Amino acid sequence: MQTFVTADKRRMYSDLAWTWPIISPPEDYIAEAEAAARLIKAHARIPVREVLNLGCGGGHNDFTLRKYFDLTGIDISEDMLSLARELNPEVEYVAGDMRSVRLGRQFDAVVIFDSINYMRTLDSLASAFKTACSHLRPGGVMLTCVESTKETFQQNQTIHSTHKNGDVEIALIENDYDPNSDDNWYEANYVYLIRRSGELTIETDCHLLGLFSLSDWLELMRGWGCDIRQVTTPEFAVDGRPFPILLGLKPE
Repeated sequence: MQTFVTADKRRMYSDLAWTWPIISPPEDYIAEAEAAARLIKAHARIPVREVLNLGCGGGHNDFTLRKYFDLTGIDISEDMLSLARELNPEVEYVAGDMRSVRLGRQFDAVVIFDSINYMRTLDSLASAFKTACSHLRPGGVMLTCVESTKETFQQNQTIHSTHKNGDVEIALIENDYDPNSDDNWYEANYVYLIRRSGELTIETDCHLLGLFSLSDWLELMRGWGCDIRQVTTPEFAVDGRPFPILLGLKPE
């Protein structure tokens, strides 16, 4: 039997990064980022001024968070960092991998939004949590979100949307598929129908994302000695279904 290996292309963060402000504009993140700011302030045991965003992408959450905090953003994609610097010139952005980056300083809070989905093994997820903890001051809080778990994953879920900016129109289709329920990852496949002044180009992309049980998330977070809080809020939801927000409180 022939085996097909799915390629983790992530063109959304390289040659297709220019589409990001069109298909997922900063305005779409305002409610989510406001909710994150409230949760950080409510759960931290110290005043929160400096915040580290691991896997900041194009800086769309930072667009709102910068109103409340002094931000530093980390991302592995230079193309996304270029977008983030243009959008948020007052924010410090550094290239790095959330599994291994070390800045040699600590923050009052660390956030990892949906970029945490790219951790495809328990070791990678644990490494990301270790990075967060090593950059967190005693009394500070780490916030991350669990968009999909083995318990909630919907096979072949397909989402479509349309977007326009000037003479550029983009219809985007996303299909989520788990080829093997015994492992810890799934495929997010994208089809872009891009029209520039009516001329059509079709592009495809594939991202391989982690898929763990919620108990795995909680066990790994407890492993670095923090008190864990699990909450839901309507601002963090997929198709109207809120997903867990996990907050790790570092002991003072």
